Amino acid sequence: MRSKHVALAVFSIVAASVATSAFAAWDNIGTRRASDRMEIDTITVSGHRAYRRVKVCVYRHPVHFRDMDIVFDNGEHQDVSIAARIAPGDCTRVIDLDGGARDIRSIRFVYEEDSIRRRRATVRVYAD
Repeated sequence: MRSKHVALAVFSIVAASVATSAFAAWDNIGTRRASDRMEIDTITVSGHRAYRRVKVCVYRHPVHFRDMDIVFDNGEHQDVSIAARIAPGDCTRVIDLDGGARDIRSIRFVYEEDSIRRRRATVRVYAD
């Protein structure tokens, strides 16, 4: 019985380290708070670094995304249709950036926090 507990503990530690290392490759490039009304928010990305893909994660309360527009340093942009309700603790699909590795200047969202009561959700953008 003791060996079963030890094996379970080892499995838990390994699973947690694999999940952490898989997420560690992503940089948090911006955070915003979403309210319970439709709003447009822009995250300005500082510094110069080329990224290949992004994902958006939601914390505390669900958020209903309507649209996302990624503006690159050279002035070009990529319109991303999300149109989905993301539950707290979940992320959007991984979004590949057009043209390979790109320097992101800003990301504009149209969204609203989607709970019954007036709450505020946290929205984080990750890139790698």
